[in-house]
Amino acid sequence: MEATELRIGNYTMDHGHPEQIPYGSDIDSAGLMDPILLTEEWVVKFGFERFEFEYEEGIEITYVLEKKNGHQFVLGDNLQPMDGEIAMLDYKLQYVHQLQNLYFALTNEELKIK
Repeated sequence: MEATELRIGNYTMDHGHPEQIPYGSDIDSAGLMDPILLTEEWVVKFGFERFEFEYEEGIEITYVLEKKNGHQFVLGDNLQPMDGEIAMLDYKLQYVHQLQNLYFALTNEELKIK
């Protein structure tokens, strides 16, 4: 991992265990850390609620995080950030720290484990 990808508070794998980066100086050791794959388990840990919708074409799953101001942060079933039914990005998020960084960039709030 590159140090430029990380912020204080990001979760990474450190010696096989998920750890939160506590200090800026720890980011200098980014090369020794591994990213954590973003999975449904992690999304739910951050407080997203899973919704299933059944259509003729099949089942669609979305993950929704309700914010205090009434807005929602939504991920599609492929963990791609959504705006309504339209993907916000041309790629899907692969790692936990990417979701944390995007959430912070859009909301100016930290994404915390519930």
